[in-house]
Amino acid sequence: MWLLLLLCAVTGIVGCCIDIGCGFPPAKYTRVVERSAPLAAGGCFDAKTHNGSIAVTGADVAECRVTATIVARAGSEEQAKKLAEQTSIRLEADGNKMKTRINTPRTCMNESVSVSLDVTVPEQTDAVLATNNGKVKISDLRGRIDATTHNGKVRASRVVGATKLQTHNGSIICEKVSGDIQLKTYNGNVRAAYSQSAPAVCDVSIVTYNGSVEFAAPPHYSARADVSTSNGTISTKLPITLSGKLSRTKLQGAIGTGEGRLHLETNNGSVTIK
Repeated sequence: MWLLLLLCAVTGIVGCCIDIGCGFPPAKYTRVVERSAPLAAGGCFDAKTHNGSIAVTGADVAECRVTATIVARAGSEEQAKKLAEQTSIRLEADGNKMKTRINTPRTCMNESVSVSLDVTVPEQTDAVLATNNGKVKISDLRGRIDATTHNGKVRASRVVGATKLQTHNGSIICEKVSGDIQLKTYNGNVRAAYSQSAPAVCDVSIVTYNGSVEFAAPPHYSARADVSTSNGTISTKLPITLSGKLSRTKLQGAIGTGEGRLHLETNNGSVTIK
């Protein structure tokens, strides 16, 4: 590395360290784009970005409103601005589905473009969301939710409907939810708490490989329980009628009349039911 720096100094080549990745901070340019289009209640919002976060909020509106924050980084501010301005955001209607289309330019070494989305849609909307590097946040939606990120946390609050959330590296938090939930992460804690108005019967699957699991059931909860951990403990404040042998790391039985399904699993971490 010192030899490369010496060569840059001796030869007088301006900016050569940026090209070979010597660690100089790249220039940054931010551009904000707003888009909107009509979206009736009961429709679906679909969004995918590679680098950037996604936040979707339900409200008393009859349209889809998207604020996209484009952050471009390059060796110069001029090049960063060029990358940001070459990035396009548009909304495309396909029947009752609204899709967000993001096109980014090709980048070279030490260049990058990220696009984060802040979205407002009608409360009664399904959502299909995906990002590779960034967090996902959903709130105040009534509909089916399928949200995925690879590196980032996922959070859902005040959602009603079948909810599927997944990340590879990050925690998952669900607060005041109602309906079936399917939550999965590989590295992170998972916490799910049902609202007091949620129905007593629902199907729940929560899986993490490295992290703890905390589950707060709806009132009068009823489910067949299958709970396990490889390295950790299981504790419950709900009465469970056990089936099979009692174990510190595995629990099977019925909560209430056992109508729904409860599957809680972790490899390294503890499980708490309340």
